[in-house]
Amino acid sequence: MLRRFALVLRTLASTAGKDAVARAMPLYMGLGLVGAIVFGGNGMHPSQLTGLAAGSLPFRLALWAVWLLVGTPAARSLLRAPATFFLRALPVPRAHLLSAHALLLTVAELPWVALWAIGVGALAGSAAGAAAMAAHCMLLARPRGARELASLSLLAGAILLGAPAAILLACAAPALVVGLRAAFVRAPEVGAGREPSLLPSAAPFLGGALASLSLAYLAALLRGHRAVLVRAMALAALGAFVGVAYARSIGPLAEEPLAAASLVALAPFALCAGAGLAGPVLREERRLAWLLAACGAAAPLRAGAAALAVAAPVTALALALAHGAAVGALHRAAPFAALRVLGGAGLAGLLLSGVALGCVRWSVREDGRDSSRVLLTVLAAVVAATATAWTLRELALAAWSPAAALLAAPAGARWSSRGERGDAAREGTAR
Repeated sequence: MLRRFALVLRTLASTAGKDAVARAMPLYMGLGLVGAIVFGGNGMHPSQLTGLAAGSLPFRLALWAVWLLVGTPAARSLLRAPATFFLRALPVPRAHLLSAHALLLTVAELPWVALWAIGVGALAGSAAGAAAMAAHCMLLARPRGARELASLSLLAGAILLGAPAAILLACAAPALVVGLRAAFVRAPEVGAGREPSLLPSAAPFLGGALASLSLAYLAALLRGHRAVLVRAMALAALGAFVGVAYARSIGPLAEEPLAAASLVALAPFALCAGAGLAGPVLREERRLAWLLAACGAAAPLRAGAAALAVAAPVTALALALAHGAAVGALHRAAPFAALRVLGGAGLAGLLLSGVALGCVRWSVREDGRDSSRVLLTVLAAVVAATATAWTLRELALAAWSPAAALLAAPAGARWSSRGERGDAAREGTAR
């Protein structure tokens, strides 16, 4: 029986586990780097963060909402991976399958467990982990029926009221059992959903080849990669939350230190969000290479459209509006200081999205080592950008500008030209 369970666990880890790592790695990488900065050295202690959550309902709800957003991609990959659906047809007890999924979900919740275990204690860490697992399962299961709704209500009430660890664990246990089973059973039933349309409504108002091609990439993101956009928003929310928590832990900040702290918290999340969006955009660019070549689209046009498609959601949606506005509002900054933070966040999102696009474009070579190369390149960019923001403060924007211009425009154009010549050469060889 143990050997059979180990085989099921190994199969899940090699299929759904790999998919979860690929999807959640940018989020966890940015979270780990910011956690090392905020909680290391002279920064906050986890007990300060958990204490704020215990004493303030809005802060507690925001903290739980951010983690549920951050952890949902990994949980979705573990519970809805199509490569694991064949296990349901094998003569394997359902208890083994559910236990294996629960074990992998526990690994995905380890950062959340560690925060509460270090800040409050081992029991609080266990209760927070079980509650997060149950909440993720309920989100994916889309509860229906009296039993599931009652379990969800019990769990939500315990979180809202800030119940002690023992009570939270007692409320999370039945919700986890019910939610995990429901999410497991309904995973193959999830449909693709309706595809939103972007080009028909926006194209008449935005002329030009650059705007049209950028909107085509954005439409592809909305139709086939909504989870990537949700992760970008989750990263922005997490960056804003970390910036505000850090600022509140050291007291009220003046205008310039608040803007600098916002950039330090923003840099890793902006790069991770940009890298996550750059992958699908570059895949669409390669898929449409023959059509763009037939239409006479030059390499600079392609590079500019890809850069604009990555920068638009990162700057306008995820960073300038979410991060800058949240930091200014939650810190209760003066109007001019809030505008300074908002403007700095928007400019930083524009520049760092270009850096992320260049890093991903340089790393993708289709030689079987793209994933590891992307992770290492983005991690190096995150370390460099965070260190620059920490040391130079707002002058870091001037340091990021040449890197963004070099990586997003000329480097992209040269890469596209080389790709065209390589394709033509391979075509000639084949003929």
